[in-house]
Amino acid sequence: MALESLKKIEDALEQDEVLAYKANYEVFKGGLSRNEIAKYYDKWAETGEYDTHLGPNRYTGPECAARAIAKNFAENEKSTARILDVAAGTGRLGAELYNLGFRNMDALDPSEGMLNKARERQIYTNFINDFIGLENPVPAEDNAYDGLAVSGGFGEGHIPVSALHEMIRIVRPGGIICIAMREEYLDYVSEYKGTLEPFMQNLERDGKWKLLTKDTITNYAFGKPGVVFQFVIS
Repeated sequence: MALESLKKIEDALEQDEVLAYKANYEVFKGGLSRNEIAKYYDKWAETGEYDTHLGPNRYTGPECAARAIAKNFAENEKSTARILDVAAGTGRLGAELYNLGFRNMDALDPSEGMLNKARERQIYTNFINDFIGLENPVPAEDNAYDGLAVSGGFGEGHIPVSALHEMIRIVRPGGIICIAMREEYLDYVSEYKGTLEPFMQNLERDGKWKLLTKDTITNYAFGKPGVVFQFVIS
């Protein structure tokens, strides 16, 4: 499915668009180890091509996620609300949150190269160089955050379904988790197909969180639709 999508993109887009899509495809196509994924992102960030390939003209996920989670906080809460930006990359989601009034944000990403770029923005308080949902827990206390946002972190070989438990652990009751991802990944990513949404629903039945909204974004990435989930922690 991913390869078919790549071929359609190549037929439909201009050369610079194809190059950008291929760069993204290489890290989401599957078959890479966690270490290989982190190293790919290191190089992608260090060359400066990541922000060119995935600029707002091609990828709107960070802005969509930031605007969505911001709606859950009053203006007088934003400057003190503690937010974790998961799969923070070079910090676009955090930058949008900053523009919306947030001032207490941490960034988590497995790529040190990406975090180095995010540091240049001078908007984050702490940086966590790690994956989420694997062997080691996030170095944060239970209920440490008022909100958690992730855009682009869900994909083949990226954030596992089990990471939802860790996300819930570190967000306080009444806090918000916002997940933005490409809609088609729900249908063909092996980790998520027939699993991710039922897992989310089971967590709600178990009283861990409650779905607030599930919105479709028409032009999320490369003209493809995305979906933004928002949950409140129980």
